[in-house]
Amino acid sequence: MRPGAEGTERGGERRAFSRDWLSWPLHHVLIAAYPILYLVSINVGEVDVREALIPLGVSIGAALALFAVLVLVGVAARRAALVVSIVAVGVLMYGHVATALEPTGLSGTPLLVGWIVLALVGIGAVALWRSDLRRVTGWLNVGSGLLVAFTLVGVGATLVTNPPTIVGGQGIDLPSPTAGSGDPSAPQRDIYYFILDGYGSPRSLEQYLDVPDGGLTDWLESAGFDVLRETRSNYARTPLSLSSSLNMTYLDEVAERYGPDNPHHGPLEEMVKTNAVAQFLRERGYRYVLLGNQYYLTARSPIADVNPQFAQTSDFMGVLTESTILPSVARLAGFEDDLTDRRRIYDAAVWQHETLPELSELPGPKFVFMHSFLPHEPWIVDENGQYVSAEADAERTPLEQHRAQWAYVDREMRRLIEGLLAGPPETDPIIIISPDHGPRPEGIRQVGPNIDWTAATDAHLDQAFSIFSAYYLPGIEDTSCLYDGMSSVNSFRLVFDLYFDAGLPLLPDRSVIHRDREHPYDLTDITDRLPELGRGSDTETECHP
Repeated sequence: MRPGAEGTERGGERRAFSRDWLSWPLHHVLIAAYPILYLVSINVGEVDVREALIPLGVSIGAALALFAVLVLVGVAARRAALVVSIVAVGVLMYGHVATALEPTGLSGTPLLVGWIVLALVGIGAVALWRSDLRRVTGWLNVGSGLLVAFTLVGVGATLVTNPPTIVGGQGIDLPSPTAGSGDPSAPQRDIYYFILDGYGSPRSLEQYLDVPDGGLTDWLESAGFDVLRETRSNYARTPLSLSSSLNMTYLDEVAERYGPDNPHHGPLEEMVKTNAVAQFLRERGYRYVLLGNQYYLTARSPIADVNPQFAQTSDFMGVLTESTILPSVARLAGFEDDLTDRRRIYDAAVWQHETLPELSELPGPKFVFMHSFLPHEPWIVDENGQYVSAEADAERTPLEQHRAQWAYVDREMRRLIEGLLAGPPETDPIIIISPDHGPRPEGIRQVGPNIDWTAATDAHLDQAFSIFSAYYLPGIEDTSCLYDGMSSVNSFRLVFDLYFDAGLPLLPDRSVIHRDREHPYDLTDITDRLPELGRGSDTETECHP
């Protein structure tokens, strides 16, 4: 650039600002905001939009700071804004591009280096640009402004059109146990509820994933559990399944209240976080102990009396970080997967397994709920329970991945249960172990990130809904009322009737699909498409203390 040209350009820009406000550089701020707003828009039904405020502030603040530095060192404003926009795209959009290019085999260090080189070429082109930048700036302002506007309108429309969350006594008919408390002279036993996310029945694991029975069910039976080796989940996705089991009801009324086209998961989230099971027990002198994890739904609860939380509980921040260039740069710098969601899931699992024994020492009576995200994918452990990086995991076969993860979960559950049953028999807790659903079916049709359950075959449904469950019911001599096929909606109905005379009859065991993640209330009963497993809860029978 010839001497004085930069100053001439800056002077021209100042005169242009007074004539053409559309060419004022704004796109760098809008582009810094758009990827974050886009993630909110595609997850608006599940994410608290307030979680986006801090990353929005950081991203926009960083863009403004870099813009100010470039202007202060003498770069013309429009040229500086273009450089900032290129940097923002390079940092914030890399993960999306990498995901889109996965089928081509272009990934890892070659893709990262190529992406950085492309960004540097773009910045060099801006530095050498000789033409007037007003038109380019104007078009970028309009384009980025429209993207942000459309996203904000979509988010706003969803929030405005969604009815307020109304559950419990405010509109949704949840079970109302009687005021009975069982034998008032009997000690109140602690209650533990373990959800093993995505754990299938022994038969389905071997049939569909070639994962042999690792012996957990045999060990549980030898430890005194009643094990239902073949039963069904009521729903095929965690928010729906936990909403049902923790409130001892099906979601038919919730679906009717909110409608099949409503994507908002707020009602389900409230049903989990302020669930009827915990409230019933708290009314009877129990403390609700929620051992949080990294998953937004079961990380914290406003009604929990004790709620240790894993340090990184924002799913939105995890997904946002994965969509940026930061994890790849950290990996290239030798930090492996430190900034990735898979590492967060592993660290949360280890933390839960270390924390539960400490909670068992809390004075009772207490209701302890632990949602273990494993053995659900991603495949993050080896046969010794050590973390497996994404790079190393890519070298393993599906069978190796599955066997290692299930073996780790089996081993940890045995260790935890042994600790809980180490005291005298009269202090043994009530323990319920149940998956929320089976493993994700392979080959099922997806639309973007969403499983299309309406396209599922009978085999897909069998894999997704086949689970086991196990009950440790100390003090109950006759457990003949337990039956293969008894689903999770009846778990606490049974326990509360046995120990508290709650007067809750068992419900018919049903399995229900939802259309996809964006239509959680569009429900279809598919019970008849699954093999019949048990005699059903319509059979008159009782357990006896």
